[in-house]
Amino acid sequence: MGAAPTVLVTNDDGIGSRFLIELTNALGKRFEVFVCAPDGERSWIGHAISRHERLVPVVVEGMNCPAWKVNGTPADCVNLALGHLLPRRPDAVVSGINLGYNVTWPMILSSGTIGGALEGTLEGIPSMAVSMSLPPEEFDLIREKQGEVHGALLDSLRVTAQKATLFAEKLAASSEEQRFVVHNLNFPESSTEETPMMEVEPARLQLGSLFAPDETGGYQLLYRTEWLDEADPEPNTDLAALRMGKASHAIIDFANSAPAHD
Repeated sequence: MGAAPTVLVTNDDGIGSRFLIELTNALGKRFEVFVCAPDGERSWIGHAISRHERLVPVVVEGMNCPAWKVNGTPADCVNLALGHLLPRRPDAVVSGINLGYNVTWPMILSSGTIGGALEGTLEGIPSMAVSMSLPPEEFDLIREKQGEVHGALLDSLRVTAQKATLFAEKLAASSEEQRFVVHNLNFPESSTEETPMMEVEPARLQLGSLFAPDETGGYQLLYRTEWLDEADPEPNTDLAALRMGKASHAIIDFANSAPAHD
């Protein structure tokens, strides 16, 4: 029997996220797992690379695999791990599980979860991002508790982690060219073994201003649920799948999105 494939895991919710831990637990049954993740939340940061920050990786004890936390972005973590921390090149990069969905083009391109996976595929490694929807009325509390969930939500999280692991296993074994391609998986808050997965396109949505004035006279990012609630998505999109309670798989092909050379 050959050696298990190797996977590098990151996220944008931070090394302490319960969603990350559940993912590594599931991946560990089929992969040799390494984790390199931010030391705190780095959401809505896209593929940012730290230009002026001195990055310091710190070994994290107590996880079920070798792990480091870094004072940087998800893309920083992947780049640093691939270049300096891992003993060998991984067979796949998995970013997630994100607290909340990453659907529609504006959110996909702003997502630190996607940014971590993008850094992996820029290095020619099969890469995927995984997110799970959460009840809007519970999102802030779950976020404050670093993804600590119970009951039906924990069951859904573990199903999401298991299905993401099976997808990662197929991705790592694939002989298809994966450079510049990110596989974006989104799972509903009520995922079960029977939840179907749709092959989708990212919904085209225009959000407008992301910021709202605060009491200091400045502006802060304010997520508005009506952005998605009031949208009318095409039936073959990630947002439509979310509305139907289905999981979705969108192939984000950055190579074919780039302008052609003369």
